[in-house]
Amino acid sequence: MISLTLQTLFERKDPDLRLLVIGDPVDHSLSPPMHNAALEFLHLPCRYGRLRVSPEDLREAFHLLRQQDFIGWNLTLPHKLAAVDLLDELDPLARRLCAVNTVVHKSGRIFGFNTDGKGLVTGIEEAFGCAVPSVRIALLGAGGGAGHAAARYLAELNVPSLVLLNRTRAKVERLASELADRSQSQVRAEPWEMLPKVCHEVDLIVNASTVGPAPEALAMLEERHLVFDMVYGPQETPLVHLARKKGAKSADGLLMLLHQGLLAFEIWFGKPAPAELMRRALFAAAGRAVSG
Repeated sequence: MISLTLQTLFERKDPDLRLLVIGDPVDHSLSPPMHNAALEFLHLPCRYGRLRVSPEDLREAFHLLRQQDFIGWNLTLPHKLAAVDLLDELDPLARRLCAVNTVVHKSGRIFGFNTDGKGLVTGIEEAFGCAVPSVRIALLGAGGGAGHAAARYLAELNVPSLVLLNRTRAKVERLASELADRSQSQVRAEPWEMLPKVCHEVDLIVNASTVGPAPEALAMLEERHLVFDMVYGPQETPLVHLARKKGAKSADGLLMLLHQGLLAFEIWFGKPAPAELMRRALFAAAGRAVSG
């Protein structure tokens, strides 16, 4: 799988490399096998690779990418918020969420989109068979890029209640106040240690934190709960494993990655993505049985 650093971007030798996922770290990303399977199936003359870029080099990376013939790129941690200020235009949804995960490049101009919100909700609804706008939600790690955007998107759905938890409460207090004013949802911020109490009040727990809660914080987890971890890996995450041991339905972020990737592909190429093919490629890359 093609992987680049900022230095090797200067020396790009593969003219077919025209799509990227940019992050730090990024070697774990399963976006390349998913997208490359679709590109090959549709006989599109381009490839999708990885580009590791530190936060302090993101502006320079965008400058270099503008000068080359890339179709676009995805952004993962920690760049989704910072990229907003580096784009020429933002899609209305990306502007409202204040975060970008998909970029389109046209003649030196770059345009930002966000497919994470829709990907998250579609992934949750597929995993659990529930209608997200009807459930009470606790969002863990709402102060970071992915969690920040997820909070905004979920509030737009006017869910009955949305509790934002973060290790640094100050990071989410202002966000909770803003969303409470704009949404019909009951939105509030709570400190991380209040998760056991919050469990009693919610139906769905969504984790956007890279660390996740300690096992003792989930002592109040019940069989009725749904637990969705936005993090994914080759194996089930510790949070998913713990939730399942307690009898709760749980899923990791692989389905979110699939659905946000399908949307990104359609933005880049203006045609439906080969969804089942991308699903099979993604789950095979993760060493999982195919879901759905």
